[in-house]
Amino acid sequence: MSRAQRGMDPAATTPRQFFWVMFWATILILALLYLTAEIRVQGNIARLVQGVDGRMLVSEDFYREWTTALPEVFSEIQPVFDSAIGDMEQRISTHVDAAFQPVYARLPDFLDFHYSVVGEYTELAAALSDRIGSDLERILFTETHFEQHLIEAMAGITRDGESLLGDLLVQMRQKLTDRFDLDEAEIGLVSSIGTLTLEDAGKRFGTGEMMLKGASAAIGGGAVAAALAKTVSTKAATKLGAKAAGKTAVKATGIGASAAGAAAAGLLCGPAAWICAPVGGVTAAVAAWFATDKIVVELDEYFHRESFELEIRAAIDAERDRLKGQLTALYRDRFQQVFEDNRVRFDEMTTREVIEGRR
Repeated sequence: MSRAQRGMDPAATTPRQFFWVMFWATILILALLYLTAEIRVQGNIARLVQGVDGRMLVSEDFYREWTTALPEVFSEIQPVFDSAIGDMEQRISTHVDAAFQPVYARLPDFLDFHYSVVGEYTELAAALSDRIGSDLERILFTETHFEQHLIEAMAGITRDGESLLGDLLVQMRQKLTDRFDLDEAEIGLVSSIGTLTLEDAGKRFGTGEMMLKGASAAIGGGAVAAALAKTVSTKAATKLGAKAAGKTAVKATGIGASAAGAAAAGLLCGPAAWICAPVGGVTAAVAAWFATDKIVVELDEYFHRESFELEIRAAIDAERDRLKGQLTALYRDRFQQVFEDNRVRFDEMTTREVIEGRR
């Protein structure tokens, strides 16, 4: 067999030749891997990088893609924020309703007190000292521990608000990542411009707890109780005046008849009439006075308790709804502030400009 024939036979390949084949094949594979990694790195540098001075560089191609698609991203995320605001409104309503539930439950006790002779004179004495709403405040708010219930409601609202905002920021971060095919390094750089984490939201805008503390003067339990006491005291003062006028008419007849009977009884005391008659007169007058009070109070309760209860409930409802409205407005502003701040900050990324990473 000739040498040429042996060279054409694969089985006749020498170890030296096989060595060089594997050597260059390995070099080729390594070169391909290296070039692929380098192209990827160069691509990153061309898109979005952070310079040695800590500032960020944006490429023209990335900027073109960013400015074209960014409005679409915000258009897609806006309904998500709107839905979260609606969800937050429902959660606020649930927490506030729970805080007010004991107040509504004690309303019959307040009405029982109000429609009693003791309650009437207690409220009259309070009116003279400009504290006519103090009994309502005591029965409906102090004795029900309303302040503590409201503190617990605020804590629940804070937890829900931060949880919802955190979820919104996760969704915004994911939409940016998916739409622009951002890797971890790139999304980290984007985060340095906008607000994409709950931690950043707390640093830039304050926490939900801080926000509620700042508004505590308007939404605290003491403010709610004082506002209700003021509202109902006006109604109670009007009712006291009406009852006083009514008692004047009743007393003009009822007390006069009682006095005549008492006088006749006093004259039957015989020789002791000079002592018996005055004592009997005082006793009869006191009895007639308070008997008339009881009659007037019972009549007032019979004709007006239901309407007065509706008035008080309406006043409580108004304060409850005012509180819900204020809390909802606070969280609507908080969510929208984060949303709009991100829109403005992300719009500031311009072609090949150096963008300061702001915290």
